[in-house]
Amino acid sequence: MPMVQDPPVESEPVSSATLHSSDLRELVEIRPTEIFQELKRGVLGQNRALRFVSVAIYKHATGKVAGNLLMVGNSGTGKTTIMNNIQRLYNEVPEYRPLRAVTILNANLLVDVERMEFQPERLLKAVEQRARAICSEHPSPDELKEAIQRATLCIDEIDKMSSIIAGKPNPIGVVLQQGLLTLMEGEHVAHTTYAWVDGEEKSVTLDIDTRGMMFICGGAFEGLYDQVYNRVTKPGSGEKLKTKTFRTAEGKVRQEMVFALSDFLKPRDLFDFGMVPQFLARFANTVLLSDLGVDVLREILLHSFESPFRRSKRYFDVLGIELELEELAAALIAEQAHKDTRTGARALRPIFGDLINPLEFDPEQGGHLQRGSDGRAMLRITADMVRQILR
Repeated sequence: MPMVQDPPVESEPVSSATLHSSDLRELVEIRPTEIFQELKRGVLGQNRALRFVSVAIYKHATGKVAGNLLMVGNSGTGKTTIMNNIQRLYNEVPEYRPLRAVTILNANLLVDVERMEFQPERLLKAVEQRARAICSEHPSPDELKEAIQRATLCIDEIDKMSSIIAGKPNPIGVVLQQGLLTLMEGEHVAHTTYAWVDGEEKSVTLDIDTRGMMFICGGAFEGLYDQVYNRVTKPGSGEKLKTKTFRTAEGKVRQEMVFALSDFLKPRDLFDFGMVPQFLARFANTVLLSDLGVDVLREILLHSFESPFRRSKRYFDVLGIELELEELAAALIAEQAHKDTRTGARALRPIFGDLINPLEFDPEQGGHLQRGSDGRAMLRITADMVRQILR
């Protein structure tokens, strides 16, 4: 099942004069700290993961060291958002134009199920479409080849291609992991396409060297969470969950047991999950995305461009109504969403939807619609309105 895109933060033009200088810098001069700050504009609550991604991009851009990454994180924590913001970074920073052939694919599209074969041409065709956007109008074979060989390949839902499913071998998963392993090690792949030769378009076969590509694979690894949780909580394991103290939006203090995969994950856990050791060895790092805390969920709700609140705000703008959300109301929604740790930021949508749908249908109902001194209609979502739907 394709992942729903995680909500990105509303993008603004890059303000850094250094990144947009007319005199383009050498790629080696754009350091990981700058890359991090640029990515951070579009991704909330994953600073640790973004540091790894920033280093990987720097390695890829300079072409000296492979920076392949495996991202592990619950649904809604931002894997797809990170992938989209890598693409945004390449598009907005002029120096990164040669790297703009970025493609995001689901892992299951790369295997021919009937023949049980890995299909690298499916990957290369997707990359080629992006590569043509950065080449000249009539690209030569060399232009296309260069753009494709510097591509960033984002493979989503890699966990669905485990070599073990429900305790049984999964041949499709083995085929996929072995196929990607070969590409990440550096393979020469013959790719047939069309390019301009001697003033006309002709069929050509490009010898694509995959050593210069960057691979970023991600997945929710839902079974992995249960697997490690069961290991940790098993009697006699010698490990125990941590107790954390929280202060609620209403000012109350509560304690609860918290399980964070990052506290307990061991390399062996990924092998037991069904990831081939040789495949894992091709990644510079395995990055665990953090579960989103209440503060981050509140920030996403208030400021992310595709958050349910911001979408409704644009809807009411069409009606000539200014929609506002009290800070306490946003905190209460975020607290409720935080209870569903497996869906991350997506948990905000049904909660906010229950609240806002009746008002979107009829803004006049309930007496919440008001008029400002300038005559503009205003609709303010209060903490009391949120409490009513959470009862």
